[in-house]
Amino acid sequence: MLPFPALCDVAQPSSSIRLRQFPTPRSRHPPIQIPSRFGKNQDQTIHDETRRKLERISGGFTAVRWGVAYGSGVFDQVGYASRGLNGIPSPDSSTKPRKEQPLVDFLFSTSHPSHFHAINLQKNPTHYPRLFRWLGPEAIARVQEWGGGVWFVTDVDTVRIKYGIISTDALCTDLLDWTTLYVSGRLHKPVRIVKGAADRRVLVAAQVNLTSALRVALLQLPETFTERELWEQVAGISYSGDPRMSIPGAENPHKVKNIVAPQMHRFRGLYGRLLSGMGGVKPADEEKQDKSISYRADLLSKLPRTLRRSIATHYCTQFNVQMLKPGEEPQEGGPTALTGDEFWKKVAGVDEADLRAVLSRALKGIMGKPALRQSFKGLLTAGFSKSMVYAGRKVGKWWKAKVSHGMH
Repeated sequence: MLPFPALCDVAQPSSSIRLRQFPTPRSRHPPIQIPSRFGKNQDQTIHDETRRKLERISGGFTAVRWGVAYGSGVFDQVGYASRGLNGIPSPDSSTKPRKEQPLVDFLFSTSHPSHFHAINLQKNPTHYPRLFRWLGPEAIARVQEWGGGVWFVTDVDTVRIKYGIISTDALCTDLLDWTTLYVSGRLHKPVRIVKGAADRRVLVAAQVNLTSALRVALLQLPETFTERELWEQVAGISYSGDPRMSIPGAENPHKVKNIVAPQMHRFRGLYGRLLSGMGGVKPADEEKQDKSISYRADLLSKLPRTLRRSIATHYCTQFNVQMLKPGEEPQEGGPTALTGDEFWKKVAGVDEADLRAVLSRALKGIMGKPALRQSFKGLLTAGFSKSMVYAGRKVGKWWKAKVSHGMH
């Protein structure tokens, strides 16, 4: 039973829904061996009362392998009440409280989405539009795969939460390869792990995702930069290609600064050790990074696969060269063949402004279509009335930010 009455008042289970029992999958590979402290940077500390409430809410969902709570409903952001969940003061609150209390965002991964939705339809049928209650869990799982691969439920009854469901396979693929950046980008910011904190597969993939975000941020920054500028670059990756940022009213244009300003210490805890381990950056009043060809080539060659391919395609065309894969032979009569090391050193030597522009376009190319499809999918998954209410709140935030910015 879920902890809040608003999440528990459900009709009797429909006899038309049959729950399938899935055996625990057996991997052909040995378990990943990682140090006991590995990934501890990913889980942020929060006020005890807030933590207990998050755990009670998330504990009501079954068939979940891993889950996090994130966003302005969990951590301080400029423009919201400086409080945690349900008005509990945050220990690091430093800004003047505002009236608006934000939604608390959850993201859950499941090994078998149709199984999760079958259970959730019985427990919480009102979380789904009437059409999908009738279509059933298999149809919901198929629609979930559209766009960013997430099924969102927003504004749950009297408890102001929004939760998203994604398959664990899709989650880890996006974390490692940035196939859509829809979920991996969200996880560049601080989160509170509420389920599966010891899940090795997700833990390793998430750590790779954080390291990838640092590499992209460093490639976009000049030789010297402030700590705040670094975290704003990291936090801004997920918005750089989001079409909502270019639509008036769809998103607060100052969102990235609002996220980073009160959470500098959290970003430092999340990325500090990773940054030290990468080398090439000297901490000081102003950070200074290695701008050598070899170091930048190393950053480029280790970018997530989807982003790396996009950049490689652009520069192979621009340079009229062929980048050889390991063991691959050059094409006879074809363009000049370069090894991977030779190619990325050549790319690292181009004008920095040009590389930043190519990197920015590549990020937009990855995110644009999935984010747009996910937005349209929201009209189906949330229902028309909830979508309109949610859109109205977004417009309200945008207008407040516009007025506030105009006053400074």
